Amino acid sequence: MADNNDSGLSPREAEIFARGLWYLATIDGEADPREESLIREFLDEANSDVSWADVTRGDFAPIEAANLLETTFLRRIFMKVAVALVHADGVYTDNERNAIGEFADVFNMSNAEFGAIEQEGKKVGLAPE
Repeated sequence: MADNNDSGLSPREAEIFARGLWYLATIDGEADPREESLIREFLDEANSDVSWADVTRGDFAPIEAANLLETTFLRRIFMKVAVALVHADGVYTDNERNAIGEFADVFNMSNAEFGAIEQEGKKVGLAPE
């Protein structure tokens, strides 16, 4: 096995995933500790060397994800993880729903495709074992 970035994501893709997830985690103010923990775990598993300061700098916009995550596969994976993340704290707010919708829009997802991804993402258990 390769010991460099087993996730298959480039360093820039891993950064965009983490920054996009942080954007969602903080859309209502403070991130829930479970959300922060999940993002840090993602960075560890992606063998990313992006700094936490870069992840949390707060200047992220969903269009950045659309510009960098060019494949349908990467966009679908991001959306599944994003849906699971916003459900991790047990509360799915209107702000979170709207922000997830922004990603679906910039990824040019149909309502049906987004709905299917949302159902799959809700089933993902992100609670630490």
